[in-house]
Amino acid sequence: MLRPTTVRVPDDFLKELSKFIKEMNLDKSAYLREIMKRGFAEDKQERVIQIYQSGKLSLLETCKKLNITTWDFFDLLKKRGMNLNVSLEDWLDSEEL
Repeated sequence: MLRPTTVRVPDDFLKELSKFIKEMNLDKSAYLREIMKRGFAEDKQERVIQIYQSGKLSLLETCKKLNITTWDFFDLLKKRGMNLNVSLEDWLDSEEL
């Protein structure tokens, strides 16, 4: 179910956004939903990985929060040039490894 919400944005951003949507012949609402969804997924991923890197989440907890497999998480870290933050507890708790 779609629910309406209100967001305040600067005029210059709204003008640029409206111009782009018109040039690309896009449905404004559908486009905004899509970029919000993508932006949220990316931001969530970044924030959860930061918590993982600080040692506050285990490998398994991180994968559960991101809803991905451990192998997908390894690929994600590799793409970001980040190191695996694995403890013995991670290895013992992970059924996938």
